[in-house]
Amino acid sequence: MELYFILFLFPAVFTFRDQIVGVRGILTCNNRLLQGATIRLIERNYIGPDVVLAENKTNYQGSYEVIGKGRGVLDMNVFLKLYHDCDDAVIPCQRTVSLRIPSFYISRGTTVNNYFEAGTMNMAFRYPDEQRSCTDRIFS
Repeated sequence: MELYFILFLFPAVFTFRDQIVGVRGILTCNNRLLQGATIRLIERNYIGPDVVLAENKTNYQGSYEVIGKGRGVLDMNVFLKLYHDCDDAVIPCQRTVSLRIPSFYISRGTTVNNYFEAGTMNMAFRYPDEQRSCTDRIFS
C-alpha cells in the first residue's frame, strides 16, 4: 500500500512547474538617462546551456521592465544582464554587467507576484565582474 502511495505521489512532486520573474529599474550614465541599453533575464542552468528568458531595451527615460517565464522542476537561477555603452568612448563592444536576482522574487505560476525593484543604477560605475560583449550588436 505504501509503495503505491509513493509511486502515485512521485510524479506530482517532480513535475515541471511554471515560474516567472519580473524586474524593473532605471539606468543612467553620469547625469543623463541611458536610452537603448539591452536588458536580459538569463537562467543559468547547472546542466546544459544558459537560457534567455526575456529581453527588453531601456526607453527614452532610461527605464525598463522585463518579465521572464520558464518551466522546471528546480527553482530557476536567474540573472539580470545589462548591455550598454556608458562611459565607453571608442572602445569596441559593449560593457556587460550580470547581477543575480534573489530567489525570493521568482514566483510559481504565470503572474508576477513580486517585482524585483532594481532602482536607479548609474552605469558609469565600474562593476567588479564587468565584461565585454561583441555579439549583442551582431545578433540583435
